Amino acid sequence: MISMVEPRIQLVGGRQFIASDGDYEDALRFYGNLFDRLTKEVKYTGNLTRYIGYQSLVGGKDHLHFFGIEVDRIQDIPAGMVAWDLGDSAWTTWEPKGGQDVVTSQQSISWQWLSPSPTGCGRFTGEFTAHLPAELGKETPERGVFWISANAYVGLQESDVSDDQVRLVDYDTSWPQQFAEIATWLRDHLGSELVLRVEHYGSTAIPGMPAKPIIDVLVEVPSFAEAKKRAVPRLNSETWEYWWYSGHMVFIKRKKLMGQRTHHVHMAPQGHEIWKGLAFRDTLRSHPEEASRYAALKQELAAGYREDRERYTQAKTEFVRQVTSRAQQGVDYNEET
Repeated sequence: MISMVEPRIQLVGGRQFIASDGDYEDALRFYGNLFDRLTKEVKYTGNLTRYIGYQSLVGGKDHLHFFGIEVDRIQDIPAGMVAWDLGDSAWTTWEPKGGQDVVTSQQSISWQWLSPSPTGCGRFTGEFTAHLPAELGKETPERGVFWISANAYVGLQESDVSDDQVRLVDYDTSWPQQFAEIATWLRDHLGSELVLRVEHYGSTAIPGMPAKPIIDVLVEVPSFAEAKKRAVPRLNSETWEYWWYSGHMVFIKRKKLMGQRTHHVHMAPQGHEIWKGLAFRDTLRSHPEEASRYAALKQELAAGYREDRERYTQAKTEFVRQVTSRAQQGVDYNEET
């Protein structure tokens, strides 16, 4: 599909500016609409393809979001979409105009890193710098960084559709061992210079807590730049998905292509906001009354948002924030409040 001699990534998808402090719903609508259209309307994807996303910060306040699907040739671009052809040194944008697909811009690009899949399938991942195309109406005197925000394989002929419903199960005493196994695998596969610390994270790390049967792992990395450069290419396979989510890196491990989720691996440097989650974990481990309240909330939300994983997660945010804030302030849970 992509020559190993001539690096190339061809994508058809959508793009939109979303304010850095914009409405969470704006992003959900943008990505939700594209998920619904990409596999149905885009041609020349082959049976096995990828979702790929890029983002770039423009003017210090807006993010350009691009989300598309990989194709083996650019032709018949659906209405409202664009195509990106990312070559070794050039970035060409195509759009449908007057019943034809035409080139609307061509920019020189410099790859910050560009790596083929370790499986040898010839699919590249990488991040680049370039000027923003003039037709987008944004002044960018300096070249901007386009960082990879998604890399996820999809099989269009798969009989099983990814089942991402919210289903909680009773606490499983094997979860700590499952965490220990994935922690060892990550250190061995990615290297101790990238994997600086590994913590069991989320509800499966809290004894007695009902949870989705997915092991959450939190990995300390030296920087996002190093983690993207090394982890994304090494986990570029059909059973691993990568997403830039809530300001950090998330890798989803599935049993098979589009199969059941087994692990969520979160990566962030020390001091990142996500590390506050350990205070939440430790509080619920040592305060059964708070754990019971959280378990009841999870059951309620799982019933209401069974088909909407994103909103299920978002709806828990305020409870998590309150408990984490009290933990960081050293509030005594034995006192009346």
